[in-house]
Amino acid sequence: MPTPSPPPAGDASSSARAASPPSSLPPPTFAPPGRRWRNNVQHQAEYTFCPHCATRLVYRHLFGRRRQQCPACGWIYFLDPKVGTGVLAERAGKVVLVRRGVDPGKGKWCFPSGFVEYDESPLQAAVREFEEETGLQVNITGLLNVYHYNADFRGPGIMVLYRGEVTGGLPTPMDDVVEVGFFGPEELPETEIAFESNYRALMEWKAAQS
Repeated sequence: MPTPSPPPAGDASSSARAASPPSSLPPPTFAPPGRRWRNNVQHQAEYTFCPHCATRLVYRHLFGRRRQQCPACGWIYFLDPKVGTGVLAERAGKVVLVRRGVDPGKGKWCFPSGFVEYDESPLQAAVREFEEETGLQVNITGLLNVYHYNADFRGPGIMVLYRGEVTGGLPTPMDDVVEVGFFGPEELPETEIAFESNYRALMEWKAAQS
């Protein structure tokens, strides 16, 4: 087991660490869920009655796909991807990652992140999720990238990832997080990253540091 390196100054916490993973291990794979999972996700998302007029919905071929529609008012149910957001935040040359306490990816590392609520922007959600999960404050400095993912049993989604810098607070794992860590370019737990979008962003960040 590699020896953890200390977090940046001012971040003394038993829950915050940085570790160096074995460099000889291959990168993780992120296979999409099988057809059974995809069908299950779609089935769970289906409606029975129209949310506007309570008429039982029917299936019709609309806009190139089989979709549910209300025969009374014409409402169409579009099964859209979820929108998630996160922050690649740095402090003293290290990036902040959190270890997940729940599935998907339980026990693995990812950016502080989560889903966007209906009444907030992706940027607002990114700041909220970061502070809720880490106990740290963050200043968003720009948009890093937008990723599509489907290797998630909850269904496909869009990840809006921002860049930021930690401005205060003490690392405290909260919400569905069990650990907060600070990792330099050569300390990244590359084989223990929960999500493909996070892995790709981390590899791009690592390459930019050299």
